[in-house]
Amino acid sequence: MQTLNIPIELLVYALSNRKVNPLRLFLYLKSQGSGYVSWDAEQKEKILSGLDLKSPKTIEANLTWLLGNGWVSMNTKRASIHVVSYLVLAKKFDFKCATGAVCELQNLKNFRPFIYAAVVTYYLQYKYRIARQSARKKGRTTTNCRYRDLPADYLAKVLNLGKSTIVRYRQKAWDAGFIKMKHRYKPLLLPIEELEFCRIYGDEEAWQLVIHNNQVKIQLSNAITSYIHLRTKPSLKKHIHSWKKVDPLYEGF
Repeated sequence: MQTLNIPIELLVYALSNRKVNPLRLFLYLKSQGSGYVSWDAEQKEKILSGLDLKSPKTIEANLTWLLGNGWVSMNTKRASIHVVSYLVLAKKFDFKCATGAVCELQNLKNFRPFIYAAVVTYYLQYKYRIARQSARKKGRTTTNCRYRDLPADYLAKVLNLGKSTIVRYRQKAWDAGFIKMKHRYKPLLLPIEELEFCRIYGDEEAWQLVIHNNQVKIQLSNAITSYIHLRTKPSLKKHIHSWKKVDPLYEGF
């Protein structure tokens, strides 16, 4: 089965800047050749089918953005499109990370849940890596658990998106089967009959109080595990190191 190893920072860019649809077209074009793709009625029909689109206008709108931002160029004489390399975009956007997310071509049809899950997966590992390096400096050890914590607030800040948007994205990734989440609770010595009073007169965190198993508890951020495969892109890593000194935290996993 054909797969794409997409630079994770390209996915982050698309998500943060709401350019998921242009990226999806870019990736489909990239999967069709070694840089050059014919541009005719047959190709447009293939794109409509391959991306499960209903209108050619959607293709044209996304292609216009790609052309305007230098991700592709048009050769009208040869009726073909040149798709730039990941390295060109890496230099354009100053990538610091060589990690890619492996995407099956069929996932481009339902791309949003995949991109949500891939970005969550990367930051799960990134956050864990920082914690592990910090623990080593202090002479401590960290447990490599299958489920890891990634608060919605953390991801919202990194991606410059609203918390409610992040919660919605995570749910879509879970519904699509790319990630799995577990609810976490911390017991609290509070009578159930006092819960409503705390919610009314308490601070914002009071809304984290819930009744679970007939006991008042604090609902913590969900623990997440992912089924997305991250893989280093050797060519990208080589070029990033040739451009600048890279922070080890940003290197490919």
